[in-house]
Amino acid sequence: MQATFIWIGGGLVALLGLVGLFMSAGAIDNGIYLFGLALFAFSILYIFRQIKEAFDRAEATGRGQ
Repeated sequence: MQATFIWIGGGLVALLGLVGLFMSAGAIDNGIYLFGLALFAFSILYIFRQIKEAFDRAEATGRGQ
């Protein structure tokens, strides 16, 4: 059940990153532009961290071989 919540959370963060890209693409001022790019960067870092934790868990349980 916990893995399901991780997938759902990752999907929501990915959608949030896409929203950030659309915000920065249609921005009129610099504040919204930078906020959209920061939102996208946060989502990328969050998803990469989730991938790293999944590989670390698999390696710790011996399934990474």
